[in-house]
Amino acid sequence: MRIDLEYISSILDVFLESSKAHIAVTDLKEAGINIDGEGDSFCESFLFHMQIAVDNELIGLMSGPAYTLKDLGIIQRRNKGIYLDNPMRLTQTGHEFASALNNKEILSKLKSELKDAPFKVIFEGGQKLLQHAMKKKLDGLLNNYV
Repeated sequence: MRIDLEYISSILDVFLESSKAHIAVTDLKEAGINIDGEGDSFCESFLFHMQIAVDNELIGLMSGPAYTLKDLGIIQRRNKGIYLDNPMRLTQTGHEFASALNNKEILSKLKSELKDAPFKVIFEGGQKLLQHAMKKKLDGLLNNYV
């Protein structure tokens, strides 16, 4: 399965738009993220993208890092998906990536130019594009200030 930047962006956006520091799987579902698959199992895309988020330390726990989906309260047993209301949060790395994906121009560039790149390249590319965009904005502010 390939990483769907739109889908992971929509997951991370739930964290950004929440008025709470910590959310749970139920908050993702209530926000319209498709988490349900066939029968009582989870959507494969949801599991995959949450695993990517855990692997890349985008999502953590109240007490620190998350190492598995089970840490987040996402449990898949045979054909049955169970989720608990374990509080989870965006890490600093998660906020940085979410900020890049939240910029439609950057998201578009990442999807078109880096779609087959490894996640690390997508993440670093997003950060560089965001830094460049912010530098241009800051230059504009400085020019108006003088």
